[in-house]
Amino acid sequence: MKEGKKGLLMVTSLLTLSLLAGCSTGGQTNSSGSTGEKGQAAQKEVEISYWRPQASGPEDDFYVRRVDEFNKANQGKIKLKMEPITRGNSFAYEDKINAAVASHTLPDVVSMDGPNVANYAASQIIIPLDEYYAKDDLNDFVPSIIQQGTYKDKFYAAGLAESSVVLFYNKKIMKHYGIEPPTNIKDAWTWDQWYDVMKKTAQKDVFGTNMINDKGEWMTYAFEQMWISAGTDIVNKEGTKAQGWVNSDKGVAAASFLQKLAKEKLFNIDPKPTEFEEGKAATKLGGPWNIPGFKNYSDLEWGITYFPKKADGSLTSPSGSWAIGVSTDSKHPKEAAEVVKWMTNKDSSAQLAKAISMPASRKSAYDTLPEYNDLPLRVIKEQVTTVSHARPVTPAYPVLTQKFAEALTDIMMGADVKKSLDNVATSYDDEYKRNFNN
Repeated sequence: MKEGKKGLLMVTSLLTLSLLAGCSTGGQTNSSGSTGEKGQAAQKEVEISYWRPQASGPEDDFYVRRVDEFNKANQGKIKLKMEPITRGNSFAYEDKINAAVASHTLPDVVSMDGPNVANYAASQIIIPLDEYYAKDDLNDFVPSIIQQGTYKDKFYAAGLAESSVVLFYNKKIMKHYGIEPPTNIKDAWTWDQWYDVMKKTAQKDVFGTNMINDKGEWMTYAFEQMWISAGTDIVNKEGTKAQGWVNSDKGVAAASFLQKLAKEKLFNIDPKPTEFEEGKAATKLGGPWNIPGFKNYSDLEWGITYFPKKADGSLTSPSGSWAIGVSTDSKHPKEAAEVVKWMTNKDSSAQLAKAISMPASRKSAYDTLPEYNDLPLRVIKEQVTTVSHARPVTPAYPVLTQKFAEALTDIMMGADVKKSLDNVATSYDDEYKRNFNN
């Protein structure tokens, strides 16, 4: 697949984010709304189709409600018809997109996972949205949403919600050891301070931390931030090269730190999912999607502090979730863009945040989310609005994330750090040159 030619998505190696609550989207088919008055008004009404992966519960209710409200607000002008795509397997949604790309039957509006925006853009599956957004409107998105949705200086997709990874801690364990986790962002623990906490609290059958959600997309989503905090990244800013980045001296230092934690058994490389909840880990790298489940553990007293940073590096934190854009097959891009703007405006952002217990994608949405003004959720808001960093924006992301996750898993199990990262750099650069270099 060459850039500039509409082609099939690179989904064969794509690792999905199904572990993240923010990465599920869905709902039931909703075709309600005005058909317009008989006669001239009905003839002028534009019908817009919208695909998204299926979900359930409060998230489903949110989408159905917002589509209804859109149709009422645009009666006689635009009628939105939403179709959920059942996710029978990890790639069912992407498979349907691929088939529609090949037959030029894409819907007007399409949802996509955040890391896939560049792939969709480079494959000419979606169009730039810059002309449809006012500057002030774009500036209301949290910075990571703009980063995630921008490819080659053009804005292609708006985030429906955001995500973040924080360091949860067990209050009883912290109190027992006289440890006071930071409550101010400027005092965020450094890697060394976090290491000291782990060493102190890793006793008997308790690990110092729980940090492995899975060995797939989580590895890139969570741990790329350690490269960024160290002053590098796993690819360059343009997303065209990994050599000298993922395997740089700073990258090797980040991977070596993670390997040290594994060697000293400060975390369980194959953890039980509820290790932290059951008091078997003093801290946990996790996200807002974990919080609803905490209520099922009556003995758990938990708090949130910031994602750890390198001592001489910057504070950063993971981000990224599903986004929405306008397809190149749409015959009504202006009206389709109105749908994108509606589904990602302040009201939608705030309502979706409440429905799925994930942070909002718009700064203004927090005006109606007072729970984020105080601890513990204030930590999430501060990270999302000030230091969050999206995953690399590159059309070759599926290959990058697969190779990086494999290498990092090997490193944690004792593999040579430099050789493992060199392999990532070589694999990625070869893939990019082969498929995306003009």
